[in-house]
Amino acid sequence: VAAPTKKVVKWHVHGSPKANYSSVVVFPFDTLTKSATLINEYCPGADCALSGLPAGSFEPEKHEDMAHAAADELNEEAGLKARRMILLTPNGISVDKYSMNRLHIYLALDCTIDDNPRPQDDEEDIMVERGVSIEDVMGRLERGDMPSPSALASLLAIQRLRELQLL
Repeated sequence: VAAPTKKVVKWHVHGSPKANYSSVVVFPFDTLTKSATLINEYCPGADCALSGLPAGSFEPEKHEDMAHAAADELNEEAGLKARRMILLTPNGISVDKYSMNRLHIYLALDCTIDDNPRPQDDEEDIMVERGVSIEDVMGRLERGDMPSPSALASLLAIQRLRELQLL
């Protein structure tokens, strides 16, 4: 491939065509308690359990659009339904310079607990943690206890919450 400088280089570019090169991540926030809901799950790349946010791939055969995928992941992984969803990244964000995948980040406000949520995927063993303070979210992020998509989504969500004067 010829780089913009005309230098010829080889890159390993990856992506997930099955997921339409798209994934979603959702930051659930309760405006009354000023707290978030996080999930804790085993992350095979890090080989340990980390705090994170509900997230997953867009599945064209299952989801009408990104908002539908976000609502499904929120329900499946955190057992929640959002009263209001705000798309924070209208065009998605490139996952990294070697990826064709794009991350679509949502802020879910004032979620309610679903007594009959969608089942988790077979490989998932998720624990839900409700009532997490924003200070605690930031501490986990700063300690590296959160995968980068969840960390980025947390930062964008907190910024939007401040803009909306909800923090």
